[in-house]
Amino acid sequence: MPKATINSKSAKLSKSEKRVAEIYRVAANIINEKGYEATSMNDIARKLKLTKAGLYYYIDGKRDLLFAIIKFGMQQLEDNVLEPCQAIEDPEERLKEIIERHTILILELGGSISILTDEIQSLTPANRKKIVAMKRVYMDFVRKTLRELRSQKKMRQINLNITAMNLFAVILGVARWYSPRKGWGSAKVAREISKFVMGAIVK
Repeated sequence: MPKATINSKSAKLSKSEKRVAEIYRVAANIINEKGYEATSMNDIARKLKLTKAGLYYYIDGKRDLLFAIIKFGMQQLEDNVLEPCQAIEDPEERLKEIIERHTILILELGGSISILTDEIQSLTPANRKKIVAMKRVYMDFVRKTLRELRSQKKMRQINLNITAMNLFAVILGVARWYSPRKGWGSAKVAREISKFVMGAIVK
């Protein structure tokens, strides 16, 4: 079974790409603190120590930025959770890996990017449709894993769809309460979340 660690691509990023990723994290933090509507481009530029013109070099505007942040988070989910977990045949091992990888991703990216996926109502209809489609692919993959668990009679007698939603609620909830502290590294937190969720799902 592959280890639940994020295969970081940061070493492959250009200087400009790393700067864009930093802008996404900083902007996501501010939007989560103040709300999307109350956040201005000046707020983001000031936090990044950029001029407003300098910020516009990287992004086109606030609405485009919101879409870019959410898409970035979803793409990281696809690259670091969905793709590697598709190679795991056993559904129980696959589910455990999904939970741990997703949790680690949230902690390593910074919880704000994950929390920001709730802001899709502020996107244009076309962009909202794209994000919903990306979310659906991941949700369908988790449901497929749960169906396989059920077919092997390893899953408790619980509703499959409600179980999938509760699974995501627990994982995404980590972004709202976690703060780094001694002995609470991302791998340890991911293992504890996995134990909790797997204990509720698997016989």
